[in-house]
Amino acid sequence: MTRSSAARAPSVGDRQFLLDSACVALSSVAICAFSQQLATMTLITLGILVGRLALFAKLPATERDLSLRQEGLFFAVCTLLGAVNDWNSVTRHRIYDYTVPVELPELSLIPLWMLLYWGLILRYVSSLFRWTRLAVPAARDALVLRRPLPGGVLLRVGLMLAVVLATRQAIYRTYLDPLWSWLPFALAIAVCLLLLRPERRRLWVLVAFASLGPAVEVLYIRVGNLHAYHLGWLFGVPLWIALWWVLAALIWGELSARMLAWLAPRA
Repeated sequence: MTRSSAARAPSVGDRQFLLDSACVALSSVAICAFSQQLATMTLITLGILVGRLALFAKLPATERDLSLRQEGLFFAVCTLLGAVNDWNSVTRHRIYDYTVPVELPELSLIPLWMLLYWGLILRYVSSLFRWTRLAVPAARDALVLRRPLPGGVLLRVGLMLAVVLATRQAIYRTYLDPLWSWLPFALAIAVCLLLLRPERRRLWVLVAFASLGPAVEVLYIRVGNLHAYHLGWLFGVPLWIALWWVLAALIWGELSARMLAWLAPRA
């Protein structure tokens, strides 16, 4: 099998990973303490974003995965993807609700600071899968049954994008159904595990997401009073969200690595 294109994605050193982790941790503490104070949360989030960029710029080149210019571009992509998905889910389809003040409810039911926070979340997930200490192997360049299937990277990426599209469209229509709200996500995870064949270390990271992702959601709901879901069986968290954390981590962990492998030598 040819060397994976994702193998060329730059790795993340300890200090960059700690920086990304600290930004998410500080944001989480702020949500628990100040989520109902719009101006305060906006200032804190902007401060964390500016502070992260300044500290990232000071990291030695050997301990960060991108140049400052590359980082600005990639972080913008992370923010855009997370913000658009959340806005579409909440403002357009109302599959869950934020219970915090917003700036312009006629345009968005999500505060600006939360939309910006998605950039930090997706950046952290990307860094986690490429953290040198975890040594998660690069993903394969093909779908696999008993042997690699024809179509290579394009077919593999196409499958992941199709899974994202299918599960999002499903939840928009079934978020109130006790069975069909979560069953498409379970089926999607099964398909991805069968055809993507994630390596053992990647699987362990996904196991961590299966527990830590919903736990953070519970913290935001119970302590921060940030948002509310329908069918919140797991201390306010619906089963589909718990499964979505696993599926999203699996897909974004690989897609972001491929994106960085393409971006790093070009920006």
